[in-house]
Amino acid sequence: MKKIIQWLKDSMVLTYIRDLSIVIIGVLITLTITDVSTRRSKQKEIKEVMGLIKTELWENLDRVCYSQKKWETEQRIYHMLQSNINDIEEIHADTLNMYRHVIGDIHSIHVESGSYEVFKSSLLMQYMKDKDLLRQLAKAYNITLQMENQLARYSEMKENGTNHLINNMSHRELKMFAEGDVYDFFLLSLEDNVYKAFVYTGGSIVAPHLFEECKKTIISTIDNLDKQGY
Repeated sequence: MKKIIQWLKDSMVLTYIRDLSIVIIGVLITLTITDVSTRRSKQKEIKEVMGLIKTELWENLDRVCYSQKKWETEQRIYHMLQSNINDIEEIHADTLNMYRHVIGDIHSIHVESGSYEVFKSSLLMQYMKDKDLLRQLAKAYNITLQMENQLARYSEMKENGTNHLINNMSHRELKMFAEGDVYDFFLLSLEDNVYKAFVYTGGSIVAPHLFEECKKTIISTIDNLDKQGY
């Protein structure tokens, strides 16, 4: 045993092992420092992106609220028309005038998702500690897009009805539609079978509860981002 120890001392093996150990420890320290620095840098990037996403969610929330109000207003006049389909003049002219613009309205949320898409396509998601927040973000955007798709189908059906209405009017009817009184305007609209079908069935395309669910999900996600310090 003594000979082996003496051989190790004479052969410089111990010196080599010591020097190698110093190098390995140095490399490990460097890697650790680099990893910590990288994680801090990524967390900073995540915070910046989350700030943009939160702004985007606020914008979407405003658009959902506006779209809901606009859609519900339109449904009110259609319900009135359905209830008085055989005698439109039972509805006060001022009321009809107030809703006259709805025939040409198109409904859309125009969902903002640019910041979220950039975040998804980056490598930052792997540095997110809270995976539940990631799922919540996905849900907030998905349900808003679902609402957008329903409104898009609703608007498409409405546009088809409006185009059919306009394209099948005579010159005299077009003049009455544009320049006549409000009763002429709505009576001519309801005489067109395609547009009338939209008045009766178009509302079923949109699930009213989805507006509230959409708003609730977005608000909950924003609150969670606030709690996480974003």
